[in-house]
Amino acid sequence: MSDCLASLQVLLTRIASAALFLLITPALPAWGRDIHVGPQWEYSSLPAALAASQDGDRLLLDAGEYRGALVLDKSITLLGDGEARIKGSYTGSVITVKAANVRIEGLNISGTGKDMMHSDAGVMIEADSAVVINCVLEDNLFGVYVRKANSALVEGNQITGRREVDMGSRGAGIHLYDADNNVFRRNTVQHVRDGIYFDHADENLVEDNVFSDLRYGVHYMYCGANRFYRNIFRDSMAGAAIMYTDNVEFSDNQILNNRLGYSAYGLLFQACSNCKAERNVIVNNSIGIFLEGAHDNLLANNLVAYNDLGVQFFANSSGNTFKSNDFIQNIATLRTIGKAYATWNAPEAGNYYSDYQGYDLDLDGNGDVSHRLQDSFEFLTGSRPLLRLFLSSAAADALRLAEDSFPVLPASEFNDTRPSVRPLSGVRISPQAGAGSMPRPAPLAALVCAAVTLLFALIGWRLSR
Repeated sequence: MSDCLASLQVLLTRIASAALFLLITPALPAWGRDIHVGPQWEYSSLPAALAASQDGDRLLLDAGEYRGALVLDKSITLLGDGEARIKGSYTGSVITVKAANVRIEGLNISGTGKDMMHSDAGVMIEADSAVVINCVLEDNLFGVYVRKANSALVEGNQITGRREVDMGSRGAGIHLYDADNNVFRRNTVQHVRDGIYFDHADENLVEDNVFSDLRYGVHYMYCGANRFYRNIFRDSMAGAAIMYTDNVEFSDNQILNNRLGYSAYGLLFQACSNCKAERNVIVNNSIGIFLEGAHDNLLANNLVAYNDLGVQFFANSSGNTFKSNDFIQNIATLRTIGKAYATWNAPEAGNYYSDYQGYDLDLDGNGDVSHRLQDSFEFLTGSRPLLRLFLSSAAADALRLAEDSFPVLPASEFNDTRPSVRPLSGVRISPQAGAGSMPRPAPLAALVCAAVTLLFALIGWRLSR
């Protein structure tokens, strides 16, 4: 009898545990149906298939073109094989996601409207946990727009903007507004205004993407705690513009060939604080690193090479630290606007400079004499911008030589007291960046100076006759 009671007690305990589990566990969506869409199936019309679908269903699209302006208000999957095209009517967004847990995969999506005010997008995401993967988005105002939605995954997509439209009239490839904890991975974005634009968006992850032929690769406004790893930013006005934000991690990225327009930058920090830029390759940009209103940021183990100017920062920046960076073959290392300050040698490490002319007698790897970061010509250009016309000219070289021999100008206050005699960063340009050997461009200013010199020589010769 006691054995029966014990067995009954065990059974009741298990039933109670199962009931408790069902009570405290959220309801999971049931596995849905596979609904084939195409001319030979029951649903040849995509809107009809959407109307008949339920949460959890997969809509499998045959190759062909389907009309856009779709609203996905159920937790479904739209799945194509790369040959299915969703074409908008050039009005509004092509696909709008209104339900959580929607998945869009393997589709070609094109044909948005041109309304910047309403942010017409190839995919407009307005619900949490959306997935957009392995799609081609082209001929759209915005590629993917995430509006007040969290935890999206946007991965492996090819996003191309409207090349025939002026850059200022294009939207971003990926745009976030009030959107947190999203992941953007392995996308290729080109010919849009900004590759990825952050507006009040926190704790997002951006990794292994390629951004090219843009205004800004990443444009960042009023956000915090975002992370950027192993991206390529190239051939734009600015590789990365980090503005009005805090606590950004920007590491292991390639920032290359950003020279479009008069003011072109590799990495721009404006009104930022407590950010970290580490192990980045910043090569062949007009200005490698730019800081304005930037405070308490760390720039460490970066390769800054073959830029017209390595670093420029303003007097309203403070507390920034440069350590273990390699400054190699930049036309000039540093330009300051106003009386600006930064730390160029943390207690444990300074930086490496290819133009360092000191020595290391004790063979500890650090130079025994300080390295002056700002030569006489760059010191003057900080307060007299028009002198930049003579950058790399014979006149500038003569001034540098004369100042080294007979110093009369105020000495620059920027010195690295622990310069390394060998490279420190350990980073290289990755093969997938496609940067080749990075030949140094002939500065336009040098050609202008040569032309001016020749003109004055001709005028002098003419007057002497």
